Amino acid sequence: MIRYTLQFFTLTALVVVSALGYRLLIDEEGRYDIFDLLRGQPVTAMIGGSQPIVAQAADGKPLLRAVPLDLNDTGVLQEVNRAMSDLTDAVVTSVVSIDTTTEVNVTRVVPTDPWGIFGVRKNQRYEAPGLGSGVIVTEQGHIVTNHHVVAGVDQIKITTHDGGIFDAEWVGSDPNVDVAILKLLPPEGTTLPKFRPLGFGDSDEVRVGEMVLAVGNPFGLNETVTRGIISAKQRELSDGSNEYFQVDAVINPGNSGGPLVNIRGEIVGINVAIFTGQQDVRVWQGIGLAIPANEVKEVFEAIVLGRPLIRGYMGLELENISRNLALALGLSSTQGALITNVVPGSPAEEAGLKPGDVIVKFDGKEAKTAEEALSRIRSMKSGEASKVMIVRKRKTLETSVNVIAKSDTNTLKLKSDISANGQSIAEALGIKVGNLSPQQRTALGLTESTAAIVITEVIEGSQAAQQFRIGDLIHRINQDPVTDATTFFDLLGSLPQDRTTVMVLSRDGRLIRALLNP
Repeated sequence: MIRYTLQFFTLTALVVVSALGYRLLIDEEGRYDIFDLLRGQPVTAMIGGSQPIVAQAADGKPLLRAVPLDLNDTGVLQEVNRAMSDLTDAVVTSVVSIDTTTEVNVTRVVPTDPWGIFGVRKNQRYEAPGLGSGVIVTEQGHIVTNHHVVAGVDQIKITTHDGGIFDAEWVGSDPNVDVAILKLLPPEGTTLPKFRPLGFGDSDEVRVGEMVLAVGNPFGLNETVTRGIISAKQRELSDGSNEYFQVDAVINPGNSGGPLVNIRGEIVGINVAIFTGQQDVRVWQGIGLAIPANEVKEVFEAIVLGRPLIRGYMGLELENISRNLALALGLSSTQGALITNVVPGSPAEEAGLKPGDVIVKFDGKEAKTAEEALSRIRSMKSGEASKVMIVRKRKTLETSVNVIAKSDTNTLKLKSDISANGQSIAEALGIKVGNLSPQQRTALGLTESTAAIVITEVIEGSQAAQQFRIGDLIHRINQDPVTDATTFFDLLGSLPQDRTTVMVLSRDGRLIRALLNP
């Protein structure tokens, strides 16, 4: 027992002597030690302490210096917090929610016997809803959104910041860039209020690490604001796609078409997609993509203001490669773009490209189709040099082509063009149409909601003269209701060119189905 007691006191004495020596000889900066613990002094963090921590290099000069922060003074943080809230208040008033409706036709077999052996085919129609976001960019109510949000829809409803609900018409799109322009329509007998638009920033000046806000309506949750930074620039979804900003701000379904804004409240991008690293995962995984604002602005000005849309140009005409063509050219696959023509004096001719060459890569990235190749060329900037890999007579060659700028409207789809095309089709058929007045509807026993317009003229000797009569009512084109003359021309102008169209009319209360060939 005495032996264990002596060992305990010996060990205790060694600990005390060691601690005293450390305090006197080593601890010159007043570090927390065992004597502070024995006195009951609490442990304190160095942040807010009285002495900064200084690390010295071998020559004695300060190497690292941690300056203590006074956490009792949060004035800077409060100012940042207030500025972000003010920015949000200023931005959300220009962001809108887009609700779309698409009428879908479904053919189902309805059993006519208890065992389900026999049945009849019935066409059923239902409305498929869609959701997206947009941003007001003019006081007149022009809205920028994604093309895929409004492509092929039958009705567009816009909900503004103050809760107002408006109809909107599609003005035009550039599907390649995935940008669409809408225009708010005033309620009947009224005018639109004056809207507060957001301006475009210069997306070429955007830097990686710059703070941004993403505003939209994910899952229908209006005016959702998320914050993040520009994670990367020049991201691509595929070899032939455009380049995007990558952001870490939360973007979910419904955010599509909403603005990405900088700290000055300028649009630097339009949110377009989320990147899903895991198949069938449709929620945010930390990677969002946005179309740079300069590309969006170019499309807007081309559609609304009629300004030239300047794109990269090489002077090539391309087409896809069929199986037989691949065999004839000795290619191992149908991937690539066949050059069918080279414009004289163009950059492509100067680089030595010739008809019959097959483009397989741009700057080391595959071009699988002619569309991908053209999309990549259009996205290039004037003066940019591109390394083009081609296959010529079964040999692989590489050349450098200097891109120039040229006006290009081939990618634009405009409502005005479709309407004009529809009017030209009606003239070619040999008919003129008009809307029904309330008096005419009453006389014909039609309600206000019945889709119908009237044929006002049939040109003698025309194609229409064989089937149509003055006074015939047009109700539908295929399955789309014809509510007015404008809709009629829009439907005619967008008719499919690969199948027969059915126009449903009525004459003296009897339905007539007229077939229109492509």
